[in-house]
Amino acid sequence: MSKLTYQLVSVWPMILRRSAAKWKLLSPVVLGVLFASVVMSGTVVFFDSLREIALDKSLERVSEKDVDVLLQANRGPTNIDEYRKLADRVEPVIEEFISPYAVSVTKAAKSATFFLSKPGSEEEAGIDARRAFVSYMPNLLENVVINEGSGMPDPIEETDPEGVPIFRAIVPSDAAKNLNVSVGSVISVIPYWEDIVPFIRVMIVGTFDRSNPEDPYWHVVDSVFMSPYKAGTVSGSNFDTLPLYVSESDFMETLGPTFTEMVTTYAWTIDVETEKLNSSNASDAKKNILFARSILESELSRFSLKTELDKSLAEFDTRLLFTKLQMFVVLIMIVLVILYYVVTLSSLVMEQHKLEISQLSGRGATRSQILSVFALEGLTISVLTSLLAPLIAAGAVSILGYTPAFSDLTEGGLLPVRITGTSYLMSGLGGGLSFFALLIPAIQASKLSVSAERSLSNRPGKRSVVQRYYLDVGLLLIGLLLFKQLSEQGSLAARGLLGDVVVNQMMLAVPAVILIGASMVVLRLFPLSMGLISRIFASRLPVGIVLAIWNMSRNPVNYARLVLLLMLMTGLGIFAASFGGTLDRSFQDRELYKVGTDIRIPSVRINSVGLSRSVTEAYQISDGVKVVSPALRSTGLDLTRGLLGDSFSVLGIEPQSFRDIAVYRPDYSTTDLSGLMSKIQHDTQPEGLVIPENARSLGLLVKSNISSATVALAARLRDANGRFFSYELGTLDSGDWNLKEVQLFGGRRPWRQLYPAKPLSLMSISVLETSSTGTLTPGTLLIDSIQFRSSQYGEMQTLESFGDIESWHLLKNVPDADKDRMELSMVSSNGDGSLLFAWGSGNAMVGRGIYSGALSKPLPALASQSFLDQYGHSLKDEVVISVGGQRITVLLADKFDYFPTLNTVDEGFLVMSLHPLLTATNSGALLGGTSINEIWISVDDSVDENGWMDIVESLEIDAPFPHGGILDAREVLAESSEDPLVRAGWRALLMIAFGSVFLLTTIGFISHSYLSYRERETQFALLRTIGLSRNQLMLLTWVEHASIIVVGMLIGTWMGGRLGMAIMPFLGSDEVGTELLPPLVMNVDWSSLVGIYIAMGIVFSVATVIVTMSARKVSLNRLLRLGEK
Repeated sequence: MSKLTYQLVSVWPMILRRSAAKWKLLSPVVLGVLFASVVMSGTVVFFDSLREIALDKSLERVSEKDVDVLLQANRGPTNIDEYRKLADRVEPVIEEFISPYAVSVTKAAKSATFFLSKPGSEEEAGIDARRAFVSYMPNLLENVVINEGSGMPDPIEETDPEGVPIFRAIVPSDAAKNLNVSVGSVISVIPYWEDIVPFIRVMIVGTFDRSNPEDPYWHVVDSVFMSPYKAGTVSGSNFDTLPLYVSESDFMETLGPTFTEMVTTYAWTIDVETEKLNSSNASDAKKNILFARSILESELSRFSLKTELDKSLAEFDTRLLFTKLQMFVVLIMIVLVILYYVVTLSSLVMEQHKLEISQLSGRGATRSQILSVFALEGLTISVLTSLLAPLIAAGAVSILGYTPAFSDLTEGGLLPVRITGTSYLMSGLGGGLSFFALLIPAIQASKLSVSAERSLSNRPGKRSVVQRYYLDVGLLLIGLLLFKQLSEQGSLAARGLLGDVVVNQMMLAVPAVILIGASMVVLRLFPLSMGLISRIFASRLPVGIVLAIWNMSRNPVNYARLVLLLMLMTGLGIFAASFGGTLDRSFQDRELYKVGTDIRIPSVRINSVGLSRSVTEAYQISDGVKVVSPALRSTGLDLTRGLLGDSFSVLGIEPQSFRDIAVYRPDYSTTDLSGLMSKIQHDTQPEGLVIPENARSLGLLVKSNISSATVALAARLRDANGRFFSYELGTLDSGDWNLKEVQLFGGRRPWRQLYPAKPLSLMSISVLETSSTGTLTPGTLLIDSIQFRSSQYGEMQTLESFGDIESWHLLKNVPDADKDRMELSMVSSNGDGSLLFAWGSGNAMVGRGIYSGALSKPLPALASQSFLDQYGHSLKDEVVISVGGQRITVLLADKFDYFPTLNTVDEGFLVMSLHPLLTATNSGALLGGTSINEIWISVDDSVDENGWMDIVESLEIDAPFPHGGILDAREVLAESSEDPLVRAGWRALLMIAFGSVFLLTTIGFISHSYLSYRERETQFALLRTIGLSRNQLMLLTWVEHASIIVVGMLIGTWMGGRLGMAIMPFLGSDEVGTELLPPLVMNVDWSSLVGIYIAMGIVFSVATVIVTMSARKVSLNRLLRLGEK
């Protein structure tokens, strides 16, 4: 071993001198090896920087209180020994797992809740809402301002004349004011449990305010001590609670022994310093919090740990993982293409050494000796570049902070970078791979003998080693097998049964393997096509072109290397551009899909009291509002398979306005949006019987065959704004003819009920059983006429005499209504006929009756493909559904795969026209019913950003109706653009990809042109001697270079596009691993790519011109001297 080491050390200086002498020849190879190591190590540095920025952004979204860790445990009895047992278990866990990220730990305690009363009224305690608790907090006086009285009193054991223990405490000023106590007040504190002391008395000796209410010191009070008394808690939201603060010794040594059965809540507030969290320890911090929670929850019976920090870090880790997976696909492709570049350039360099290698072999050097020279040379290059690469990568990544992609995040400064051991490990991996890439041509070249070298120089091989042994076909088959596995898996990453993320690392290399394998296989056609062209066009083309084609078909290996390099580089560029462009568009599409339009207001609650208003007009708050489109979002049941039905979701929209405001992509459905909207237009909906605007009351002249005080007659009316109203006309308590009359406006008070807008329309007449415990008994009802009164004491006027009943139809709103019937009867009060309505038995509180207007036809609906698949329906089917408790028949008119705001991956959906849906669900509903609950707003294109913000602010402050959170398309797009894992990371990655394509392609082309020219100088001289002119030599050179460039770039562009289309569906998951809605759509960033292509074209042209001019000026005397090359 020592002899070998000595030999290596002794020979190394010679190899270094040899390499230094050929530095011009080796520099492109060294640059490629360095670039491979820089990209490998830069991956780590780049993602660490992204993690750092993304972590800061993630933590900024969590409030300071939520970041802090709160631990609480209940324990009794209350004394120092019990507290020590608890603290001895909790505090070591805090110290080990959480303290590294904290600046301070605050400990405090709170007693159980006491009843509060005045002295002497202890027996009445608990019947009101007054409560109290006793607490101690360390350093309390340092964090408060005493308003009245003194500070924390010293412990004094005293009793009143009745022998009741007296404690002294200070209280918050706001609580004291609320409970009407002040300094000097004495109150009684009574436990709700049985104890040896029935109660104690507490004297208020001081009141205070917090010196800094936002100080983390108070988090334990707000989040632990006072949380049971806040609104919405089980303890009750109406309690008036008085916190009583005493010293720790008073709490432990006096209060605890007084109430021996008292349980105390002990709390630790850990003030987490977010600056101590970074990308390298964030995962450990999350795990530590989970470990601490798990350990203490398993050992302590009543323990809880509260913080949003672990959730924020977990979300951050998940988002980072799925984003990194997509970026790694491109980075792996970059690295493999760089390695091929190294092999290509190394092969070209080796060709320059063929004569030298053959001479060494002829003089007795063994193959291993020859190979060791190149191995040591390659090892030296790989080691030096591996050591230097992380430093270069760190500098390059930090400079990205000045680029537009990151300038907003770094405020125009450098990106934060950190060189870790992992970056050197990845750099070493890149150097190692480059070393093996350098060895491949060296191994092949070391086999050369003098005779073999002379033979190859005269008759170059037509096939490379890769083609002779079908390594390219094998590589492509491996890629296809991996692609098949990826197809079965469905995604690069998925979630396991327990929610964990499962990643197959091999799948990340699938695009790169397929691109390289397919390019090599396609390259087999290059010499064949050149030979075919030469045979067909040789007699028709100029000599220069024919010679170029003959040379490329005779010596294809030399040209194929460069063609393959161009194919890989342009394929990488197209793939990266399509990858980045597609994901960039996907980020926008996803956010717009969630919003659906410019501004969407969900959970709108239309007023149920006051004046009826037009919803559309109410939201026309400014000239900037272009279109207002109301909508109804509800759930439905498919009753095809039974009464219970299967649940799905329903969206009601206004087709006319929706087509103008919705963000809709053509691939969402086979029919365009306008076509879909036209298919759900429904012009035959019942319009009702219009009531004159001067009508004051409405009456029905009726006669029933039953007499029941619980069966009521009701009318359902619709006003001018589309709001529905129920009017009870009275009960069917008589078998004689009766006029059932109700006031339309006089009985309605706007401060108690909704006041309708004229004109009104009578939509339906129903009978119902009003007793919730009874059932509707079968019966018949004769309706002689519908009448109205225009004044309080005016005569009744006939609105409908039922001379015929063609415009009246049975309500089929519930299954029991199928037994109902309606016919024209000759029995009437005046002998001119009436309408006979007969009903069967049914449920209570459900209307059964008739409606006025056109006969209801099935409502046309658009079905999601998920709905059709889930319930087994087909287009043109008529399906019975239930919406809002009302039965409706719908016709499945068309289908869609995706629709704005609808999660069609997990649910089934039906989309219908809004107003027919409201009519169908409200005409027969006497109680409740459905109403508009969502507003879609389109903003005029002329509105600038400030005007847009004013509209949103107006909707938030002066909203016509209560609503949920406003979804603003501009805001969500701005938020996504600020996410470093979304936009900035991809933009930087595309810069790296495009930079790699441009730099390596130009260096490779220039190097190939230079080395090929040196290799062929003698050939050019010989061609000149046999009669070729300088112009013909120039044409030969131009044709060769143009063929290589055009073939390589065209095929590479085509293959990169096809590869992107094949791989992109498997990247259809967002930052947290859920399926994308909507799916990805291929979108190539041509603006960036065309710029790269133009720059490459300029470089190629310049290089070609230089080579051509050099060939034109070739010196025959110098090149053809005997013994000189």
